[in-house]
Amino acid sequence: MPSITNTKTDVLWNYIGTSVSMASGFVLLPLLMHFLSSDELGLWYVYIAVANLAMLFEFGFNPTFARNIVFVVSGARKLSAEGRDAASVGEGVDWHLLNVLIRASKIAYAFIAIVTLVGLATVGSLYMAYITEGLEGASVWPSWVLFCVAIFLNLYFLYSITVLRGYGDVAGENRAKTFAKLAQLAVSAVLLACGAGLIGAAIGYVVNSVLMRAFAFVRLRKHREIQEERASDPKKVSFNEIRGVLGTVGHLAWRDGVVQLACYSSTQGMSIIASLYLGLAETGTYSILLQLVTAIYNFACAYPKSFFPSMQAAFASGARERQVKIVSSGAVAYWALFLFGSCGVFFVILPVLPLFKPDVQIDYLLFWTLAGYMALLQHHSVFCCYIISMNEIPYMGGYLVAAVVGLVLAYVFCGIFGWGAWGIIASQALSQIIYNNWKWPTYLCGKIGTTYPALLKTGLLYWRGKIAEKKV
Repeated sequence: MPSITNTKTDVLWNYIGTSVSMASGFVLLPLLMHFLSSDELGLWYVYIAVANLAMLFEFGFNPTFARNIVFVVSGARKLSAEGRDAASVGEGVDWHLLNVLIRASKIAYAFIAIVTLVGLATVGSLYMAYITEGLEGASVWPSWVLFCVAIFLNLYFLYSITVLRGYGDVAGENRAKTFAKLAQLAVSAVLLACGAGLIGAAIGYVVNSVLMRAFAFVRLRKHREIQEERASDPKKVSFNEIRGVLGTVGHLAWRDGVVQLACYSSTQGMSIIASLYLGLAETGTYSILLQLVTAIYNFACAYPKSFFPSMQAAFASGARERQVKIVSSGAVAYWALFLFGSCGVFFVILPVLPLFKPDVQIDYLLFWTLAGYMALLQHHSVFCCYIISMNEIPYMGGYLVAAVVGLVLAYVFCGIFGWGAWGIIASQALSQIIYNNWKWPTYLCGKIGTTYPALLKTGLLYWRGKIAEKKV
């Protein structure tokens, strides 16, 4: 099994997946604005926020399992709770350890999916009853049930995407996401046009969940060499082995889960906070801007994310120079792409939104403020993803404190001062800029033996060389 490296196909498909996700969101947005009422549109974004929150119930196992699969495929003979055991890295793959790891992931996701479904059916339903009190229409509960089903399926079959990522198959993972997103767009568009309303949009979401997993399973079969080697392992996976792996993986997984939950509270979770202070209609307008900025940072993060498996493999083998190259090129690409995407949304997307819903009020200054906050937040989040590639999470405390401070400030700015959407953004920006925005880029630079200015200089030189090659 060769060492994991990213190909141009991986990067290309990562951008295709990100572009399709952005494009489908931009196409679906005017349809939702046209066919749903203001309250239904706000409720849709609350559904999305709750779905994203529920996906956090996997609590860090997804990236942690994927990272450990990368380590095993890269030659690790023993899993470490933190860091790496350099002495245990050898030639070839320990296929039995890989089988134990994948079996453990299936068991973990099945348990998480069942617990999450129970939580959605109880606490989630009580929350929905509260925010939809007085909302007319019979589509609320059927659409909510469909969302719960989709979330359960997403969690139960999450191991398929996890294993693809662990194999370093960035292209395969993004193919699955692309085809599923296109199917969701087609189904949602047809059903919305036919008058299915919120239920039609929810059915499209279910289609995305089912097909993404189906495409992932098909892609896994393409890795015949790995599948055959795994099948040839004569040893049976024991319960004690699974328990041992879950204990090792869980050491960082729950910390990563706390970080994801804290990050969620600073981004998508604000739609839930907004629904409590702003009402569904204003929440919908704020959530539209948040969706657009989220699409921008997903676009900007596509390039560095393509190289996360390579970063993990470089760490496993102790290749320091390659780590510097990956981080520096990714950081420069991130900033350039975020600026490009923000200008594109500002000049192309925002001006046409009132054509689909004349009563929508777009605050352009609010958009740029939100974009600036999210740019800094996702910048240090990318660096934290590089850090966790080194099998450590030193930033959990910083994320957790920032989340708590952000929630308190959101209550003060919105609940007491009545600043509305501006209060939401101000509360989150202040909580992050105090520490996280600058701390973790600086921390990673120290780990790989450089400084942030030197890192950007290295990245600029890398891209200048790439551009010069293209011109020749």
